Amino acid sequence: MAVTTAALTLTVPSSSEASASAAEPVPCRARPGETHVDWTGRLFTGDFWCEVEPGWVRVQSRSTSSVIGRMEFSPTWIVCWKQGSDYLGDNRWYYTQGDRVLASPGSKAWGYLPAVAVKAPKHPVAGMTECPWTDGSSLPAPS
Repeated sequence: MAVTTAALTLTVPSSSEASASAAEPVPCRARPGETHVDWTGRLFTGDFWCEVEPGWVRVQSRSTSSVIGRMEFSPTWIVCWKQGSDYLGDNRWYYTQGDRVLASPGSKAWGYLPAVAVKAPKHPVAGMTECPWTDGSSLPAPS
C-alpha cells in the first residue's frame, strides 16, 4: 500500500513482511573509539552497541551466580565475551555494565549478561574479543 502526500511517498510493508524482518536479529555495531573502565580499574577500548532483552546481570558467567545488577534499556554496550555455564542452550556470556545496581555497590553493576539476552544473529558477536581473563582465572569478587 502506498500513500502519496505532496512529494512524499510512504510505503507500508505488509504484516508478513513486517513480522519477518522483526524476527531477524539486528547485528551489533562495533564502536572502536569508545572506552570504559570497570569496577576493578581495567580499561576497555572499543565496544559493541547491541539490542538486548531486559534482565539480570550476574557476578560471574554462570546462571547460578549472584545477581549484581539489572539491564533495563536497549540498546546497550558490551565490551567482551567468555564461556560459562549453559543458559537456555548457550554457554556464552557478555561482560557489560547494568543500568541499575542491585547488590555490591562497589561493582557498579559490572557483570555478565547471558548470550540469549543479546539480540545478535550469531554468538559470540562477530569481531568481539574474548574477555582477557578467560584463561581460567576470574575477576575478584566485588565488595
